[in-house]
Amino acid sequence: IIGPCDIYFASILAAFLPNLKVLSVRCFMIYKEALNIILDELKELEVPNISHCILIECPPPSPRRVLKEIDKSILHKTRKLRKFLTCMSDSCLTCQRTRNDGGLIRWYKYEADFWKLDEVKSLAI
Repeated sequence: IIGPCDIYFASILAAFLPNLKVLSVRCFMIYKEALNIILDELKELEVPNISHCILIECPPPSPRRVLKEIDKSILHKTRKLRKFLTCMSDSCLTCQRTRNDGGLIRWYKYEADFWKLDEVKSLAI
């Protein structure tokens, strides 16, 4: 995707790809409400990857509030999943790059195979 993972994008995913099993939106800005839609509406989802995402509490026009960790309501929803991939560490180089790039990582600026480092195995070609 290009741009933040917002409510509109999550709703489109749920409407047109309801049987999606693996979803990777890592290194993007994602709104908490969009993540809720993904976890609630994609009933077949087994492995979401939100590693290195900037998780935002409220969508615009509200002031942006960046969450430092995933809250209990989200973690509760992920219990049913086969795997939930996430990283929001201040010491993580990829998380730092995502923040420095404003929530839309510029892959072309980094090493050639950098994008493969912690991708879902079925997506890492």
